[in-house]
Amino acid sequence: MGSLADLIVAASDDAQAIVASEYALGTFRGVNIDGLDPLKVAALHSLLVGKGFSDVVGYYQPVAEATANGPWIIRFPGELIPLLANIAPQNHGSIAAKWASTDPVREEEWSQQDAEQFLARLVHFAQIAAFEGKEVFLCVYR
Repeated sequence: MGSLADLIVAASDDAQAIVASEYALGTFRGVNIDGLDPLKVAALHSLLVGKGFSDVVGYYQPVAEATANGPWIIRFPGELIPLLANIAPQNHGSIAAKWASTDPVREEEWSQQDAEQFLARLVHFAQIAAFEGKEVFLCVYR
């Protein structure tokens, strides 16, 4: 089973408040997105910017954590938000197919349809963040 996680849109200085919250989705705008983890997001980021995975994975370190055992808050890199926000619906399938073929995603045995469902959520929340001038955070519980 993949990670337990929430995708959250919040102000850039809210990372500590998110991790301190007993139920972040009750306080911040977001959605449960179990199965998504920083390595999968980094793989998508790598695809979208045309760089190697090793060139982007370093951006996916926690910016806040409750304890060493989690949860951990990962802020999506600034360059990723507009890239995600501008993915046209007609391009979701082709991008999801490429994403599903990356090692972190393939290891979880996601289908292209799985990848496309996750991508749609990421695009939606990136659009909200871009419109509101906020950040996208991944809160990973395990």
